[in-house]
Amino acid sequence: MPRRIGTDESAVTSLPFRLTVSGVLFVVILLLSSVYLFDFLEEAKEKTALDEVSKLTAAAEQLSLHGEGSEISLELRLPEGVSVDFGALPGREDKWPADANDYCIRTAEKVTFYYSAASFSNPELNGPVSLASGRHRLLLSTKLEPKSGRLFVLISEKESL
Repeated sequence: MPRRIGTDESAVTSLPFRLTVSGVLFVVILLLSSVYLFDFLEEAKEKTALDEVSKLTAAAEQLSLHGEGSEISLELRLPEGVSVDFGALPGREDKWPADANDYCIRTAEKVTFYYSAASFSNPELNGPVSLASGRHRLLLSTKLEPKSGRLFVLISEKESL
């Protein structure tokens, strides 16, 4: 008696399930990749901003060592979506000059705080300085605050670019 080959259709019925599982895995991998890429780009922005700001803080610390009347000009380029506050911490702007040695870099996702040996002030010697993203031509100069005798590095924009 001849043997009859049976038809096994289990592969056909499980095919939609396999496609669904593959699609879900693809979406999960795509989502994780996009989150990783976003975090990577944010860190790159912060590092670029920190490199730019370190030029300013290094110059400010050198000016502080030279005393009152010193000045220097420099150009600063902050990446899009990044801002920097000199001489204050977020929410404590009214505490100036207590926080005059602090500065923070803000990105869309986080705020990072740093300390400097130089004390920062606006040109009027009465508060902190904020710089938004973009290109800035700055004049750094030093001046003694008359009440306390504390030396401040004044940050002022020479001209808009």
